[in-house]
Amino acid sequence: MLALLAGGTAFGMVATGDEAPPATHAAAATALTANTPTGCNTTPKKGFVRCLSVVRTAPDHEIVPNDSGPRPSSLSPADIQRAYRLPETGGQTVAIVDAMGYSSAEEDLATYRDHYGLPPCTTANGCFTKVDQRGGTQYPPDDPGWAMETALDIDAVSAACPTCSILLVESDDASVENMGAAVDKAVELGAKYVSNSYGIAGEFADEAAYDHFYDHPGVVVTASSGDDGNVTNWPATSDKVVSIGGTRLTRDGSTARGWTESAWAEAGSGCSPYEPKPEFQHAVDTGCDRRASADLAAVADPASGLAVYDTLGYDGWLQVGGTSLSSPLVAAMYALAGPPAADTYPVSYPYHDPQRSDHLFDVTTGTNGTCGNVLCTAGVGWDGPTGLGTPNGVAALSGGPHGDIVGHVTDAATGTPVAGMTIKASPGGYQTRTGSDGGFDLNVAAGRYDLSASRYGYRTATKDGVEVGDGERVTADLSMTPLPHATLRGRVTDGSGHGWGLYARITIDGYPEGPIHTDPTTGRYQVDLPAPATYSLHVDAAGAAVATVTDGYQAKDTEVELAADGSTRDVALRADLAECSAPGYGRGGSTQTFDTFTGTRAGGGWTVSGRGWRFDNPAGRPPAPGGNDVFAVADSGASGHRLATTLTSPVVDLSGQRSPTLRFDSAYYAGAGQRAAVELSTDGGKRWKSLWRKGSSNAIGTVELALPSAAKARVRFDFTGRRAGWWSLDDVAIGAGDCTAQPGGLLVGTVANADDHGSIDGARIGPDGDPATSAVSAATGDPAVPNYYALFLPAGSRALTATRDGYATATHSVTVESGRVVRYDWTLEPAGGTR
Repeated sequence: MLALLAGGTAFGMVATGDEAPPATHAAAATALTANTPTGCNTTPKKGFVRCLSVVRTAPDHEIVPNDSGPRPSSLSPADIQRAYRLPETGGQTVAIVDAMGYSSAEEDLATYRDHYGLPPCTTANGCFTKVDQRGGTQYPPDDPGWAMETALDIDAVSAACPTCSILLVESDDASVENMGAAVDKAVELGAKYVSNSYGIAGEFADEAAYDHFYDHPGVVVTASSGDDGNVTNWPATSDKVVSIGGTRLTRDGSTARGWTESAWAEAGSGCSPYEPKPEFQHAVDTGCDRRASADLAAVADPASGLAVYDTLGYDGWLQVGGTSLSSPLVAAMYALAGPPAADTYPVSYPYHDPQRSDHLFDVTTGTNGTCGNVLCTAGVGWDGPTGLGTPNGVAALSGGPHGDIVGHVTDAATGTPVAGMTIKASPGGYQTRTGSDGGFDLNVAAGRYDLSASRYGYRTATKDGVEVGDGERVTADLSMTPLPHATLRGRVTDGSGHGWGLYARITIDGYPEGPIHTDPTTGRYQVDLPAPATYSLHVDAAGAAVATVTDGYQAKDTEVELAADGSTRDVALRADLAECSAPGYGRGGSTQTFDTFTGTRAGGGWTVSGRGWRFDNPAGRPPAPGGNDVFAVADSGASGHRLATTLTSPVVDLSGQRSPTLRFDSAYYAGAGQRAAVELSTDGGKRWKSLWRKGSSNAIGTVELALPSAAKARVRFDFTGRRAGWWSLDDVAIGAGDCTAQPGGLLVGTVANADDHGSIDGARIGPDGDPATSAVSAATGDPAVPNYYALFLPAGSRALTATRDGYATATHSVTVESGRVVRYDWTLEPAGGTR
């Protein structure tokens, strides 16, 4: 094969790297320093994919072909074969799936192969076949962007495997449904290697419904990992697909290989938000709880792109890269490795290769993002941009002779099947889990293996020296001995003054059942664990959604020595006194952020008089420096009429404070005839005096004013303006002092649907419907307490209401005891009622 390839004069000059064709075209002399996406590599509409091809261009990003031949900087077939040490012979049919039509595909391919002295690949000799997505000849209309992508794909297969046949399947369009149908048709027509140089960056929520298009045992399905850096790309993240990342390939005569590779800065990578973690990735550290991308890599950087010939869109030679290049290259390399074993997924082959370090080039330099870890920075072993590495020959891609290790796992004490056992076979990092019947089936390369079974709560069982021949099914049953258990119990309490029990979430290192939760009223918990043993507990308040800690308490870690007869561990959590948001804690004064106010309606004892102050910012004014998205604003510029409005605080007791102040964030933008003032009352609002005034000059920033130690202090913010400026206010603190425990008690509980007892999240519970003095039910992730609310109230009996859109309001009288937790669970009738 090498002799044949060297027969072409132009091919010989480019392949050796010693000389290059003369730059007879003006475009060839232009320095290529920019990467320019092809016409199909743009953000697609919903339900469609984009291609991932990128052209190396001049700085003006104009795609200008060279009609005299490949550019000197582009890679040739001989470059690809030498860089990856590919065998001279071998290969089968590689399918390329692309969208839209490319009527000159066969002619352009002939020009490419003839230029480099590759054997002809035509319809006449059976090497080239083109079909539509139904396997017929009703081809979709030509599309220049997708034609450029297709030219790259078929030229890349030719470069890596000149003896491979090529099946081009043209999808009707770039919709997920039609692209998937084209993949199925390629497999139906007999292709064992299918390349997909397209995807959806960031993935989409219902992608699992389309994964079946890429689930073909015994078939290599490759897909580009993406061109957006540390961002995942579907379908590359489907767990049956070989996700192909990208590198920059550089000639380097100082190395034994003759080349060096680094991660391409734009190669896609990351943790899929939706796809489950495949068993084969348990053998490497990806840092992901789900599917991690990529698996393997090849050259993708357009700066070291492949020479490509296309006349439909650009009429000449271009230098093209993107992970659209790496996917067909690796698909062709798999084809050189030989047919995949039936009923196996070839994505797993390199993960299980016991000689992986010899069969792959480990790419250890370069990064595609700023994540600061293995998901975006190349290093020794697996990394996101380049996966396990790039092929060094094709041994890592070969399924080779295969067999199965099958068996059942039972409990040694009872003889019953044990589900969920992790079964591992080494070498090779093979892994699976037992099913509900305790059975397992590991498909492995023929060889000798040491088997182990492990699960939390059991002693690990092993069976060494299991011999598996080609096509054999070897039975290896295992028996598991349960470990003795003991009970860990205790109570989680408030540790900053109230001392009451807290509803808390406890995560235990090594405990596979997920977090446990305390009783919402008492704070008590208990859990059975293997003993004796040492455990690390992570405790946090779980007042709302399980993914966040919102109860205003500081999390705490503690280590427990669990004795054989059980142990007790109580944990006191301290309130975050800087934040001062834990129920039952407040400052010696009053603070208001306006976050719970809506429209023109104030809350928390604040009142608005006149027409003007509001809390929804209809004109989109900027917040005061340091403020939040929700704030108070009086806006004469947007109102279209004169404003005269006052925002007044409730009465605040400052008698116990030595040097109280009023502090607020202001964004006052002056207009003609506009006035702003802050006034103080020390008798609850009967008489007022001025503290601060502004007229024709702006006041933007934090304002702090001294206040007297009055028992009945109130402040008000007056604004007058006419069709000009505005005044924004936020984070008003009236004499705010230290965060301390306040007198009163805690009401906690759940909210359920009266008809089906289902959890109702988002219900508001409070004494008067005021958001500032109410609580909202939120999901917890705790099966025993599916949602939870916590409301701090003064001691005594009072009527409360529970409201939620779509449900009738419920009312109940609750007696709150000082320093104690009382539970009340609400049930709400659906609006309109079904009872």
